[in-house]
Amino acid sequence: MDQGEVIDNVFIALKWNGFYQVSRTAILLLSLVNNAFTAASVVFIGKAVNFNCRRLKSLSIKNVTYDLSLSNSNVPFLINYTECSVDVRNGSDLIFTSNCSDGYEYADSTTSSFVAEWDLVCDKESYSDISQGVVVLGEMFGCLSLTRFADRCGRKVTYIITSVMYFAANMLAAFSISFAYFLLFRFITGVFDACCQQLSYIMLIEMMPTTHRALPQKLSSFIWPISLMFLCLVAYLTRDLSWHFTHICLSMFAVHSIFLWWITDESIRWLCAVKRYKDVEKLIMKISRINHVDPADALEILRANGLSPYSIKLAQKTDSIAEVLISQAMLDTKSSNPDTRVSVFVKNKNLFKITAVAGYTWFTDSLSYHGLLFISPNLNEDFYLGFLLGVIIEIPATILFCLLIDRIGRKKCIMVFHVSGGIFILLSTFTLYSSIDDGLPGQYGIFLVLALLGRLSVTASFSAVLTFVPELFPTSVRNTGLGFSAASLYLGSTIAPHARTVSRHAPWAPNLVFGVLCLTVSMVIHFLPETSGQDLTQTVLEMDHRIQRRR
Repeated sequence: MDQGEVIDNVFIALKWNGFYQVSRTAILLLSLVNNAFTAASVVFIGKAVNFNCRRLKSLSIKNVTYDLSLSNSNVPFLINYTECSVDVRNGSDLIFTSNCSDGYEYADSTTSSFVAEWDLVCDKESYSDISQGVVVLGEMFGCLSLTRFADRCGRKVTYIITSVMYFAANMLAAFSISFAYFLLFRFITGVFDACCQQLSYIMLIEMMPTTHRALPQKLSSFIWPISLMFLCLVAYLTRDLSWHFTHICLSMFAVHSIFLWWITDESIRWLCAVKRYKDVEKLIMKISRINHVDPADALEILRANGLSPYSIKLAQKTDSIAEVLISQAMLDTKSSNPDTRVSVFVKNKNLFKITAVAGYTWFTDSLSYHGLLFISPNLNEDFYLGFLLGVIIEIPATILFCLLIDRIGRKKCIMVFHVSGGIFILLSTFTLYSSIDDGLPGQYGIFLVLALLGRLSVTASFSAVLTFVPELFPTSVRNTGLGFSAASLYLGSTIAPHARTVSRHAPWAPNLVFGVLCLTVSMVIHFLPETSGQDLTQTVLEMDHRIQRRR
């Protein structure tokens, strides 16, 4: 019996779904709530605010200066204050124009959004979107640089440190005195947010028996939209207050990180992997006490399979011999196994094709999902109701995904959702913005139904792709393949926030792009093999043979 099976049996003996597991799962899932807030809070704290140029104090035309601060000043021209310029007309002729040299006047308080507070309008309009792109860059950096410490120092210590740092950086971002400081703290927030999210998921997976390992992903699929609903609720309740206060309220959802040392425990699987068997037995005693079960069976399973302090000396003697053999085998493998070389992704046509198609699919789904999330307030005249409608539809999307992903297969599921998503998104855009449909009875209702069905399809397709892509790569190159593909996912997430700026100037453009991209994915996905009901391939050669047999 290998170590994984032994630990599975220990979890079952300890009652894997007891109060200990339920409470720890709830604590770890709070990281997903914070992740959702970080991903979408810019929709509210960085919302666009109606504005115009502030009235000029003076105006110089043809060497004549007019004092505009006086209420009875006689100016023989018509002065028009627009959003980004001051236009002076003599009748119908434009004789002078300038930018808003005296600043801007906003319809709402300047603290209702950081856009208004720091004048991120006109030529700085895209800065709000860039702030979210900086978060994504931070997440990329965090995933690449910090998560490896969890394997060296342990899950618990790394998770607690990154959680506390996330809470601190998020709070500091709320007190930013300039946009530059805000960008800095948002980047740091992204770094630790990615680490918290990834580590919490790893700890959840390692806490479950193998037969129930899909449970955390299913729970996460429902927690995400619920978290976005909470985000909308907090933003709505604080809509008349400063964006700083809204940000502080959202940051407080991570205040539990201060107490994590006392309410979380190290992963039993990691403790066994590093042979800290005394700590394993202490943790088993704690779990059995909380779950009200007898620890004798779990301890006996460990001791019978050599995972206890009493067998560690024998294990060390055995390991000293095994390590020599394993190290030599690893050297031989590295010198002879072509799978360990990055160049295999270029030289092997099947692997290159999988990487390219998977990367394009992840880019499309990341861009489409996050783009639709950021422009969802446009679904209704009420800013908050529009966002809420877009989030609520994700719950039936998740249910539909769970029902179909194993019944009709990965490829069919992805094709159906992408085709339907592309069609619904394009039809909704055509319905609302085409002149052909002007005066159509119930035009807005038709648009709303089509747009929500499009959002449902994109959400379900994104979940299906996240399940499908890791199964495509052989075990020997899976991490590297996922790294290449994930780069395109982060690229899509970085570009997606700019859909807000584009939609203010061309409301039809983002949906047109998302719809076309979804339809193209349904065509290129034909080039990938089906993985549903199939064992994961171990080597590139095994992958080639499987693909060849299916032709």
